[in-house]
Amino acid sequence: MSVSFNTVIRFIFLMFFLSVVFAPSKNLQAKNQIPTKTIVVIGTGNIHGKNSARARERAIANGLVSAVEDVAVGLLPPESLARNFQTFNDLLNGQTGKFVQGYRVLAELPLKKTYRVVVEAKVFTSRLKIFLSDAGILLGEKFLPKVLVLISEQNLKNPSPTYWWGQKGNLKKAISVGTLLKTLENKGFPIIDPRRFSKNTFQNLTHDTPYLDDHQAVSLGLKVQADVVIIGTSVAERTPNIMGQNIRSFKGVVSARAIRTDTREEIAATMQRAVTTNTDETTGVRDTLSDAGSLAGEALASQIVDAWQKDEQQYNPVEIIVEGTDNLVNFEKFRRIITQMSGVKNLQTKEMKADEVTITLEFQGNAKTLADALMLKTFESIGINIYEVSHNHLKIQLVPG
Repeated sequence: MSVSFNTVIRFIFLMFFLSVVFAPSKNLQAKNQIPTKTIVVIGTGNIHGKNSARARERAIANGLVSAVEDVAVGLLPPESLARNFQTFNDLLNGQTGKFVQGYRVLAELPLKKTYRVVVEAKVFTSRLKIFLSDAGILLGEKFLPKVLVLISEQNLKNPSPTYWWGQKGNLKKAISVGTLLKTLENKGFPIIDPRRFSKNTFQNLTHDTPYLDDHQAVSLGLKVQADVVIIGTSVAERTPNIMGQNIRSFKGVVSARAIRTDTREEIAATMQRAVTTNTDETTGVRDTLSDAGSLAGEALASQIVDAWQKDEQQYNPVEIIVEGTDNLVNFEKFRRIITQMSGVKNLQTKEMKADEVTITLEFQGNAKTLADALMLKTFESIGINIYEVSHNHLKIQLVPG
């Protein structure tokens, strides 16, 4: 990976100079401190002629590149890194200086044609996270909603729209839906596959229509614990454009909306068009529906992520009803753990009954995100059964560990 060595070194020296000259008070420094990670790496630079000083600069710069890359790799799930490896390299190329707070050389050694250094570097983890997130390759690390797609498709060969739900449903994946789903999966969204459920789950007469309303779609989504349902239509049609004897033009249109199942709030909407030309109608229709589905997936993914991130960044009131609290020691263990969790503040006891306590708190996210976080916690000598989750409400039973 190429990098401007002089730029890196000058950037680091400038930062040190500014930190000394304009050093704020200790209290202000602590308040405004940006999270960093300290990492030790080895850098190598080739010696050309007898210019060891230049080789040393190269070795330090290469070490800083390695430090930033190592921290970035640690932030990404392996599958996300593999899928976006080319983008990952292109993004970080020449960007090292943005993410290094400072460094020091712990050891150095000239060896024949190379110069090797041991560098201890402090890397801005928060800046890296934002950088990778904005590029769309850090989504797999975050909690993303489980999605159920409910889009009907109308092809030229069949004037009636096809759909997979209801008694007349066909589970064969529509062309536009296939590429839309693939796009969402590549962004890290967990997708609900209706083929994994019994047909009776979706075979309801009230849902036997290609054009579901919000209530119908949310009802189906809740049956399979979807966080978001995407509803809409996909249509392919011929255009009047013709070139020569055989080449025709085809247009595909995907119109879709994303709705939260807990609040019934619309959080994304898009209408995407694609036009292709082909001598073969079947191929032309497939290509135009495929392209439109992919474009719709990109647009929806971006909007859904923005909505979810906004929700996660806000502190929201959550009420928790805790059952099995006759053993106050167990309840205090649970209360202590949840108080210490990241994103929790202002926990208060609202009501106490014989075997039930109602507590309220503010959480940086919604109740579903809090429930997911609680499932990963270990409670000494007790376990938890989360049996009801809504947007701002949880019901939890304490059970013997």
